[in-house]
Amino acid sequence: MRYLRKMISHYVDVTDMEWDEFTKKCTRITLKKGTVVHHAGDVFSEIWFIKSGLARSYFTDMNGRDFTWQLYFRTKSKYGLNHFMDDSVSHYENEGSLLHFEILEDAVFYVIGLDVLDSIICKEKKWEHLTRIWLHDTYFAATYKRVISLMSENVEEKYVRLLKEYPHIFDKIKSYHIASYLGIAPQTLSKLRKSESK
Repeated sequence: MRYLRKMISHYVDVTDMEWDEFTKKCTRITLKKGTVVHHAGDVFSEIWFIKSGLARSYFTDMNGRDFTWQLYFRTKSKYGLNHFMDDSVSHYENEGSLLHFEILEDAVFYVIGLDVLDSIICKEKKWEHLTRIWLHDTYFAATYKRVISLMSENVEEKYVRLLKEYPHIFDKIKSYHIASYLGIAPQTLSKLRKSESK
């Protein structure tokens, strides 16, 4: 949790008392590889902060093919979106999530309910300030650029964007999950990597 506190302290000051109060409301959860922590169709009402391991969210089409929406792992990234596993749209609209959430390697998370988090945010202006910053920088900006990328960029541009946002992603993630995340065939990703290394 020290890493999360460091991230928060970059934007607002956090006292030891405030941090103790917050951490008491979080639950540490250890999960094994292959565990599906949430199924599409169920409401997702928590936010999961990753301490270690690897996970992904994905959706399936009508033919049963799955497509990776987001990868979750602890490493430096441009936005930090990969540190937080949640589906706040499902929670706030009280609708079943469109996503499944799967553990790809043994993982540890700190979990807090979104209702509990909302009650903390409402207590003081600085938490509202932090929330506005993170909503834009971590969620809106990253999701906006990802959707535009999927809809408009060619495979080379998608690949370059990936490396810019997650420079060490190939150290953590298997190539077929990265290909799924980019919406391209694994063979295409392999060609891109070979071309880059020349």
